[in-house]
Amino acid sequence: MIARARTHAGAIWLLAATMVANVLGYGYQVVMARLLRPEDYAILIALFGILILESISSQVIQSATAKLTAQYRAREDEAALHAFVRRWAVRVLLGVAALALAIVVVSGPISSGLALPLVTVVLLGVSLFFAALLTFAIGLLQGLARFGWMGTVLIAQAGARLVAGVALVLAGAGVIGAFVGATSAIALSVAVAAVPLLGLFRAARGATATIALGAAETRFFAWAALVLLAYASLTNVDAVLARSVLVPDQAGAYAGAVTLGKIVLFAPIAVGFLLLERTSRGHARGEPTERALFLALAFVLLTSGVVALAYVVAPAFFVGIVVGDQYPQTVAVAPIYGIAALGNALLNLWVSYFVGRGEMRVGVGLAAAVVVEIALLLLAATDAVSVARIVLGVAVATQTAAVVMFIFERSRAAKAPVALTPR
Repeated sequence: MIARARTHAGAIWLLAATMVANVLGYGYQVVMARLLRPEDYAILIALFGILILESISSQVIQSATAKLTAQYRAREDEAALHAFVRRWAVRVLLGVAALALAIVVVSGPISSGLALPLVTVVLLGVSLFFAALLTFAIGLLQGLARFGWMGTVLIAQAGARLVAGVALVLAGAGVIGAFVGATSAIALSVAVAAVPLLGLFRAARGATATIALGAAETRFFAWAALVLLAYASLTNVDAVLARSVLVPDQAGAYAGAVTLGKIVLFAPIAVGFLLLERTSRGHARGEPTERALFLALAFVLLTSGVVALAYVVAPAFFVGIVVGDQYPQTVAVAPIYGIAALGNALLNLWVSYFVGRGEMRVGVGLAAAVVVEIALLLLAATDAVSVARIVLGVAVATQTAAVVMFIFERSRAAKAPVALTPR
């Protein structure tokens, strides 16, 4: 028993650290909901919706990096691993720097279109740069099964965001100060994540470029971009568009529900990290991968499912605890949004599983779901409850599609050889 615990100590610490980071993260949300006016808090939620879109979009880098790193590690192919790190470290650095600069350049039109303060849009560009570097580093840690360091990075980011954000708001900086704290926390996390990877970066710097896997890696990254960008949009576009399709008081009510829903959605995020690494490693070795998926789904149903059920049973109680009494209309939204968030939490596991196996066609279905959700939000949303119902309907549809795809893939008699290229 002791030996088994030591073997899985990193994974256990990651689960514990994620819980600590979530507590710190929601401490930040709870404090901000009380320190800021509801209309300013709605701005902060919209900013975080975009930031989460950016960070999950950056998780294209993390998930693809973790998948390929775990695969090379499972095959003990150090040469391919070092060449991969060298190639993609340069590509990520240059690519996201150009994208971040582009956001800064067009920050004026973005600010006007989304009704956000100009300086916060500039900060979005800066945060994108640091978020991409962070997710590449975390992807390497994930693929190398350095889960202890992953947990430490998550705590560092959540703790720094809470301390810096609250300090700036109390100093009178308002919603801008809250977001400056979040951006600074990402930059700090990059430094923490780099510490355990210095040896790998040194080895990668001297790697030759003779490993003929560059094209396959690029294709995999492209497919991963489709899958994860679509998932990011599904789980955040409602928060981003709420201020545009709802009147201010309804947008504030919906922002409160989003805050409660994130507890359900992000509490089991470490399970997705573990599932992706286990699935990638097992698939590379030709081992069965279904057991890890079933355990992950069961764990999330037992944890996030209990929270979602609590929102259904006693919504007023939990709204009062999490966001306070200044959001009375959130009580009607919380039960619906909580169930939708549970569906999206389970969908995250399906995405991790399919990416780990290289079954990337799931991205096409997710992209179609994004189009449907945006159309419904723009055409059918009338109040906060209607927005939550739209999100719930799309969540149920995508969950059903994921199960159907799983059954179809497992029913195929012949399996293609394990490869980097997606199926």
